[in-house]
Amino acid sequence: MNPEEKSTIFLHNRLKDLQEDVPKLFPLMRGCVVSIGMKKKKPTYSLNIKGKTRIVSLGKGKDTIALKYIDNHNKLLKIVEEMTLINIELIRRFSKNDGSIIQ
Repeated sequence: MNPEEKSTIFLHNRLKDLQEDVPKLFPLMRGCVVSIGMKKKKPTYSLNIKGKTRIVSLGKGKDTIALKYIDNHNKLLKIVEEMTLINIELIRRFSKNDGSIIQ
């Protein structure tokens, strides 16, 4: 979506839609699921915090849960990026003279 090409009303409505999507994205976590092992690969959750990698072995079926949470995190990041672009455009349209949004 190119915010510059949309009306101000459309942008406000899109922001509202995005805000409504956010609560649906929990629980979430960042990181990745990798397979570790020579012969019998086991799903493992990996996360780097302050330069240190944390690794947690995921038992049977838990990798799908971890992947869902990671997917939720990635969706949240995309929403934040889109909201940022919209808000930049709305600020750009803000009239310095009378404090209103330019339609």
